[in-house]
Amino acid sequence: MRSHRGAVSRRQFGRLSAVAAVGMSWPAFPEPAVVSAQAPTDETLRSEFLLDLQLDIGNAQTLGPRRIVPVTGGTFEGPNLRGTALPGGGDWLIARPDGASELNVRATLRTDDEQLIYLWYRGILYTPPQGQGVLYWRTTPVFETASPKYDWLNRIIAVGVGRRVPGKAAYRIYQIL
Repeated sequence: MRSHRGAVSRRQFGRLSAVAAVGMSWPAFPEPAVVSAQAPTDETLRSEFLLDLQLDIGNAQTLGPRRIVPVTGGTFEGPNLRGTALPGGGDWLIARPDGASELNVRATLRTDDEQLIYLWYRGILYTPPQGQGVLYWRTTPVFETASPKYDWLNRIIAVGVGRRVPGKAAYRIYQIL
């Protein structure tokens, strides 16, 4: 678009309108600071330990690249909550051609004070070929609860790091601050 002498941008028009509305002269209305989502104020990603989760798993059903693994129970414990995982959840994972698996897990947690928390997460599990790297097992847990005591879980971002525990899906979960 060609610039015309005397042409006013949308931003300038908005500022002029605001100036006119309050009866100020042009120079008295300060230029707004430019804020960008790409200009972070703090570049350090910080986290805090939230809980350890161990889900008991049952026998998987294999349907081509899809595996359905039932959650049969389990436990969780952290500084601000602890309890058990109820049976009835599961992992609907898909094995990808690149050797990674996409996780899709649902579970219901019951705290030691009888509050229910719905947990779901997506994640990636990749075991490189023998001797060619380390296990990569990361998840993005999301919590939902109607409990006033634990409603803070509804508003957090979390990341889980999986670890090998026979017969379980085990994670250390961190809250991103």
